[in-house]
Amino acid sequence: MKADNTLIIVCKISTKFDSVDELKNSKSASARNLTSDLATLLAGEQFGDVSIKIGNRMIPVHKAILASRSTVFAAMFESMMLERITNVVTITDIKPAVVDEMLHYIYTDKVKNVNSLSFELYAAADMYDLQGLIALCRMHILANLSAGNVAETLICGDLHKDSDMKSRALLFLSENRRAAVGVTKTAGWQRLLGSHPHLVTEAFETLANKV
Repeated sequence: MKADNTLIIVCKISTKFDSVDELKNSKSASARNLTSDLATLLAGEQFGDVSIKIGNRMIPVHKAILASRSTVFAAMFESMMLERITNVVTITDIKPAVVDEMLHYIYTDKVKNVNSLSFELYAAADMYDLQGLIALCRMHILANLSAGNVAETLICGDLHKDSDMKSRALLFLSENRRAAVGVTKTAGWQRLLGSHPHLVTEAFETLANKV
């Protein structure tokens, strides 16, 4: 205290700032927790307000989550379609394993079995307008393009109007002429011959133009 009775107080204030790495780790942990929590919500089959019906199996799910991820599901629940009235979405044209994988993606933005289900999962994603899943399946299919699956890839690209996938499949054939013999022995090629003859024509035209 000074002689004039003035009191002076000196304070020392310390501030701790999180490092960039700490902030990144925190965000990463939060994302993992959200993914895990939503996966648990789906697996726990609780608090659902609509069900996915596959055969005799009913899977409780949540309209808000499905609608926020898929414009197709959103349209179902916004209009007076049967799904909105009954709170049941019946799926008959997709295998149960593929539906499970699709729902897992809708809830977590991740897939577990893309290796074995890539083509069927692509078709399901296209049906329900899941653009992120389409991109993921496309990336996997093209990264693993081979003589064994190029015919199936060509069919997939044509059916779903995926010009990039279709052109990449044709390019593979033109750049791997020796593999073309093996391609004709695959189930995909037999499917081409039986149901997609125009693609066979395109494939041979591509090979001819490469000569």
